[in-house]
Amino acid sequence: MDRNGPKIKSTILHHLYEKQRQSPYYDNLCRPVSDLLPFIANGIRGVTTNPAIFERAISSSNAYDDQLRELVGAGKDIESAYWELVVKDIQDTCKLLEPIYNETDGEDGHVSLAVSPKLANDTKGTIEAAKWLHNMVGSPCVYMKIPATDESISSMKEVISLGISVNATLIFCLPKYEAVIDAYLDGLESCGMTDLSKVSSAAAFYISRVDVTLDKKLEQIGTTEALDLKGKGAVAQAVLAYQLYQKKFSGPRWERLENRGAKKQRLMWASTNVKNPSYPDTFYVNSLIGPDTISTLPVQALQAFMDHGILSRTLDAKVSEAQDIYNAIEKLGIDWSSVGSELEHEVLDSFTKSFDNVLECMQKKAKLRDFSRAYEPCFQDN
Repeated sequence: MDRNGPKIKSTILHHLYEKQRQSPYYDNLCRPVSDLLPFIANGIRGVTTNPAIFERAISSSNAYDDQLRELVGAGKDIESAYWELVVKDIQDTCKLLEPIYNETDGEDGHVSLAVSPKLANDTKGTIEAAKWLHNMVGSPCVYMKIPATDESISSMKEVISLGISVNATLIFCLPKYEAVIDAYLDGLESCGMTDLSKVSSAAAFYISRVDVTLDKKLEQIGTTEALDLKGKGAVAQAVLAYQLYQKKFSGPRWERLENRGAKKQRLMWASTNVKNPSYPDTFYVNSLIGPDTISTLPVQALQAFMDHGILSRTLDAKVSEAQDIYNAIEKLGIDWSSVGSELEHEVLDSFTKSFDNVLECMQKKAKLRDFSRAYEPCFQDN
């Protein structure tokens, strides 16, 4: 992270929110968290994290060594020490974002913290982990990040019903997204709080990873029709997700919850970095600008958009075209739900490896008598 913040024009992120009502969140975190201050000044309104981000932060830096030394000295096991390190970062980031949280009555100013990826298929374990971490952080700014596996979607309802805000993540297809919305609505309806205004949620819908998988399948089909659809599927599906969002958060059921102060579960665009170098580097950010949404920006996407992004409402500009693209891909024999399941397993495996890797690195550090001596970073960013 550049400690001086992005060395590029700073107005575009403010305008993204003020003119298009889309909230830019930074998809990165490391110590010192004060490095976030220039980003916040330039218009960042929240922060998202995942196991890979913490693997990179902890394993490639000595900024965590003093706290790790203290924790190991106090007899903490390595996994407990990991959560202590992570919670400290989240708490400190929540403090930085509290003014935004307060100014927007909890609409923005959130920091996402994922439960262990090893609990993705454990409904009860996910519920208990979300409760524990929420209490550990002790801030209304925190979003407990729960993956949209079948088992964890069941957890979301319970966690929401307890008044804990949730970032539902790893959403790759429309059926899963609808199930996530229903879990949020069910949780709100089950919540014993009269005033629901302090409970909120975001639904992290993945973008570029979907195109990577779809494009491979389209190349395998190889027809002119298939090849013409490359690079179009992920945005088309996201456009339809926004239509589903508008449908589900309207009507009598939603109005009853809204009368109790409930907030809509905003769509959060995840995986906005362009992975195919033949696509413009602002492609996914530019293509999904619309109100009541969040755009999560890794550093590359953030810098590209701040340098030459286009501020224009694009999310619902070509809905019928998006539906045609979605249908055309389906007619070629590509099953959207199967693509979603494939990606869910792929990313969960990746996050689980990151989680295991950082624990292994911390274990190696803990065996050093002198944490301050030079060592080879455990993490290599390729």
